[in-house]
Amino acid sequence: MTFSPGFLSPQVRERIEAEYRSRRPHSRDMFARSQRSFPGGETRSVTHYDPFPTVIDHGAGSHLFDVDGIEYIDLVNNYTSLIHGNAYPPIAEAISAAAVTGTVFPSMHLSQLRLAEEIIARVPAVDMVRLTNSGSEAAALALRIARRATGRRALVTVSGGYHGAVPPFTEGEPKTRTLPFGDSAALSDMLDDHVAAVFMEPFLGAGGVIPQDPGYLRAAQEAAHRVGALFVVDEVQSLRNSPHGEAARLSLDPDLVLMAKIIGGGLPIGAVGGRRELLELTAATRPEHLEHAGTFNGHVATAAAGLVSLQHLTTAAISELNAHAQHLAEHIEAAGADRGFPLVVTRSGSILNVHPGDAPVTSPADAHRFPPERAALHLALLLEGIYTTPRGMINLSTALSEDDLSAVYRGYDRACERLAS
Repeated sequence: MTFSPGFLSPQVRERIEAEYRSRRPHSRDMFARSQRSFPGGETRSVTHYDPFPTVIDHGAGSHLFDVDGIEYIDLVNNYTSLIHGNAYPPIAEAISAAAVTGTVFPSMHLSQLRLAEEIIARVPAVDMVRLTNSGSEAAALALRIARRATGRRALVTVSGGYHGAVPPFTEGEPKTRTLPFGDSAALSDMLDDHVAAVFMEPFLGAGGVIPQDPGYLRAAQEAAHRVGALFVVDEVQSLRNSPHGEAARLSLDPDLVLMAKIIGGGLPIGAVGGRRELLELTAATRPEHLEHAGTFNGHVATAAAGLVSLQHLTTAAISELNAHAQHLAEHIEAAGADRGFPLVVTRSGSILNVHPGDAPVTSPADAHRFPPERAALHLALLLEGIYTTPRGMINLSTALSEDDLSAVYRGYDRACERLAS
């Protein structure tokens, strides 16, 4: 049987939403209050969902606690940035130590250097690093470097890809060209001697956690280099999935690599790494260098937290996370099939996306099917104490115990049972 839009009963959706509302009076009141200060009641668009978002009070390890006293197992981890969970003690200690001795200075600090050395040792394509305050800033800097290095302006991305909330990645500018997802034939048509850089993710993160074909990625790299453009791999999310990053695992040799999330240990960070001659275009020791400033670039507490985060993300830890994610994906699909609320799970490493329906999800368009069903699943999981994203993306942290994972299995079972009733 193939399910079509609207397979979820409106009565079930209404019942789920009513229960959600009734159990969260303090979140409801705080959302009403926040609308007087924030447009739409929030300061981060991706965190909004109807009827109102749950307001978190605090987190500890693999658990979150909201202002109504409800406890959740955290499968969001601030959108993949908390690889070791909430308030991880070694990271908290590093941040506390930095707070005592000074969090930011107008000069180089040893913690910055240690983090850079750790990244360079870990990621083969990175000879040098430039730190920023977010993945969005890192993408913007990488494009500036590419344009300075090539003397060109055009940018190529992939449909469904996401490289941060800054122009020209978000504004549909004339210099931005969008490749159809997975279309190798379009590479020769789209790339020419006006292109400065091609930006690609190993998998579409915001686009539904859909892995890109390795052959397609390698073909894009070859096509970029053939026309003299740079090939930029966005590892903002994917860096967690392999000991040396996904580019290395997929035998890619990018000119520049974007990083963020786990390299900050839960604090704001971004980074551009890559070939020495490209990064040295930003060196203040060079005449007419590419200016790159930022009051909080290389924030001392962030660098200290990021170093601990990476040092504790061992090869064994990554293997365990990925294995748990595979088992979770299998269980979620089985739960949906058994309970009559079909689900498809896409996955890359320890990052997954749960999609309502029973048809394969192989393109960004597929990931946007069934919005009412997706919204209802999200609320049903919250009612079962499982904290996920509205779009269905989840990810695992090293803080999750076997008991936590068993509770997640049961939570998806019960959520599907609620929705199929």
